[in-house]
Amino acid sequence: MWFFRLLGWLLLFACLAVLVGDGVTALQTGTLRFVAGGELWYRLDPGSLNLLQALVERYLSSWLWDKVFVPGLLLPAFLLLLVPGVLLSFLGRPKKRAKFF
Repeated sequence: MWFFRLLGWLLLFACLAVLVGDGVTALQTGTLRFVAGGELWYRLDPGSLNLLQALVERYLSSWLWDKVFVPGLLLPAFLLLLVPGVLLSFLGRPKKRAKFF
């Protein structure tokens, strides 16, 4: 369970880093725009995103890529990091021991 908690905290830290980056960009441009998850992934490693698209379209379904993956990648990146980060941190929390006295 400690692994889930650690992974959750890493995702929350990455979420905070993305939000800070969005804030800095907003200060520079004067407009607030949240970076999309797919855009962030493309900035970090475009080859893996293209590979995922090719694998999903070839071996699963092009419908699945168009109707599930693309809308998911268009969500703000901080949300894509925040939700699993909170869930993993919650699942990995230490259990409270029952006190008999």
